Amino acid sequence: MAKKDKGFLSDRFGRRISYLRISITDRCNHRCTYCAPIVEKFKKRADILSFDEIVRIVRLMAEMGVTKVRLTGGEPLVRRGVEDLVGMLSEIYGIEDLSMTTNASLLSGLARGLKQKGLRRLNISLDTLKPGLFREISGGGELKPVLLGIDAAIKEGLVPIKFNTVLLRGTNEEELADILDFAADRMITVRFIELMPMSDRIDWKKNYLSIDDVLKRGDIMERVDTSREPERGSTAAYSLPLRSGRGNAGFISPMSNRFCGQCNRMRLTSDGKLRSCLPADMDVDLKAALKAHAGDEELTLLIKKAVSIKPEMGVYTSTGEDTEKGMIHIGG
Repeated sequence: MAKKDKGFLSDRFGRRISYLRISITDRCNHRCTYCAPIVEKFKKRADILSFDEIVRIVRLMAEMGVTKVRLTGGEPLVRRGVEDLVGMLSEIYGIEDLSMTTNASLLSGLARGLKQKGLRRLNISLDTLKPGLFREISGGGELKPVLLGIDAAIKEGLVPIKFNTVLLRGTNEEELADILDFAADRMITVRFIELMPMSDRIDWKKNYLSIDDVLKRGDIMERVDTSREPERGSTAAYSLPLRSGRGNAGFISPMSNRFCGQCNRMRLTSDGKLRSCLPADMDVDLKAALKAHAGDEELTLLIKKAVSIKPEMGVYTSTGEDTEKGMIHIGG
């Protein structure tokens, strides 16, 4: 029997909330410069949401109109039993799209199980195809396991796959066309993402490269079909088809072209904070309520409270030099 929906979640600005990003761990096997802070304090196991707690929160939010869930981290694949969580979430009535963002380094051994349990698609972080530069950006990670993970995901049908490529001036800007070609050979969309001031390990001002700068590059423009109407999603991010007909190039500009007016998402941190906005330190502690044995009605009210404090526009108060909370802790 289908469960009765409790209506739709909307914030005070009339934006309907249908998308929940869940950080299932703050731990990661990489230390990317734009993500991890210099000083890291990982959560204790007892402070991390259990799978049952995550499922309960998602079930309640699905009853309120959330249809899309993305698992993030840290690196979600480092959490033991992640396939079981995927299976539990895939069975929740109302969840139509279950996806994951991963660095793919552990994916080759997990892709089949994830697919069988109900994961639909993947976003994979890929900032360079050069092994040496990959080690530099990722803080010592290796490129080969990532490439094996990509191949495994394609083989198991975890598609469509998208590559998330963070734009880093002076680091990978000369390689962007090569990444597009690599993706096109595999019918994968590349999403170029502007660097955000979310880590004190990198000089944001020095390394920032805007989408406009990328679109001025001849090697990019000769690959992108600008005669076609851009495809736009629920935010101001957009994509253009490649002239080769194999895949697309996506452009996400959180700094130069804010898309807060169309934001439909909330973020659940690994320690149970329901966060209304990425740069704004505004959240509601669901973990505390769960520890206090809150009922569904009380949790529902707390979820609505978190949505009600969602700001009209998020403001990045830092330029990276004094960031206390890195993306690795908030959830990518």
